[in-house]
Amino acid sequence: MVLFLRNHEIRGLMDLPEYIDAVEAGYREIGMGAGIGFPRESLYIEGDRNESFRAGHLPAGSKASFQFKAALLPGLGGAGIQPYTAGLPTGLETFLFLFDTNSGALTCVMEVLYYDWLKTAALSALAIRHLAPAGSAQLALFGTGRHARSQLHAVTKVCQIQSVKAYSRRAPQRHEFCEIMTAELGIDVIPAATPAAALQDADIVITITTSPSPVFDGADLPDKPLHINALGAHYPWVREVDEYTVVNSRVFVDEWKQGFKENGEIIIPLKAGIIDESHVIGDLGGLVAGKIKGRTEDSRWTLFLSGGTAIEDVAVATRLVEKAKARGIGTEFSFNLPYEYEL
Repeated sequence: MVLFLRNHEIRGLMDLPEYIDAVEAGYREIGMGAGIGFPRESLYIEGDRNESFRAGHLPAGSKASFQFKAALLPGLGGAGIQPYTAGLPTGLETFLFLFDTNSGALTCVMEVLYYDWLKTAALSALAIRHLAPAGSAQLALFGTGRHARSQLHAVTKVCQIQSVKAYSRRAPQRHEFCEIMTAELGIDVIPAATPAAALQDADIVITITTSPSPVFDGADLPDKPLHINALGAHYPWVREVDEYTVVNSRVFVDEWKQGFKENGEIIIPLKAGIIDESHVIGDLGGLVAGKIKGRTEDSRWTLFLSGGTAIEDVAVATRLVEKAKARGIGTEFSFNLPYEYEL
């Protein structure tokens, strides 16, 4: 029997600390060499783009994309592939197909949009847990959309955040977001009038935007130990963080192959000869497994780059399925297998 889980059924199955623990378990398996992540592949559909459809940063001449990523985490008992379309009339259509690595059976088909909101936040919190300076209390947030909200909730699970300065291009949305988040978190979430104002005194910086170009000037970063999570861009021709920040930071990616395939923050200066591959210290799996060092005594800025991998998806999905089955949530169905061929 295969379980089908819809977005509304996934809600409430796990809290944010459980999402963080699940993502950490997935990356630990990758770091120990027991699991494998398959980098995202993007196939582009030719045509004229409709700006009213969510499509991401498409190459010229493309109207939409079909993308997929996969991961094998046998220590967690799961392997999965996440395919999705973007830029077409239905918006973002995304599902995960999860297999049991012990039996080989298809375990679950689930909608992704709800848990993606929380697993992205959990990934960010995990990177902060391993890379942010001790005692980090001041946060600069770039972006005030749906993902920005979950980012703040997740960060407060790993740091004693005292205040947040948030910047986005639209002032009304920025002010409304700050009012809502101040009430939800019980800390000061303050709208910043400029990117430079948001960065003032920051210990942690998070960018979670749709911007194709840097959202702040690296020269405005405080001259002190801090950590930056750049999470909004995952196409090689776009970036949220400028070269100054990259060059002057100790840089980490989510997964090594995908990082060098997708992150414009490193691909653009690599092509320009400003940095080489050795400038990237390692990936999150190596950090979690203790195989590489995060911050060092002389670290000033650390930078984590991620566009999301199937490692998080599979790690989270295996636990969601366990929770759903224990609570009798979801719909079971079966396929007509095996099949006898007759001529």
